[in-house]
Amino acid sequence: MCTTCHGADGRLLNFGDATEPEYVGTIAGDNTWEFIHKVRLGQPGTPMPAAIDSGWSLEDVIDLLTFAQTLSAGAP
Repeated sequence: MCTTCHGADGRLLNFGDATEPEYVGTIAGDNTWEFIHKVRLGQPGTPMPAAIDSGWSLEDVIDLLTFAQTLSAGAP
């Protein structure tokens, strides 16, 4: 489940740094294609699974994107 690593609010992992944080909500809002690509295919070199391997449809991924765009892009 996504919340295990990303947290319920999408800010458990900071993909940026302290001065320019980047969270799930940041990527979903700023770069939808990157978000879709990472969810569908996973993130190389990390334990993030590929939604395609889990049987997710493109509609499932878009539903997740729509939710992720509601998450805060700012630091907690």
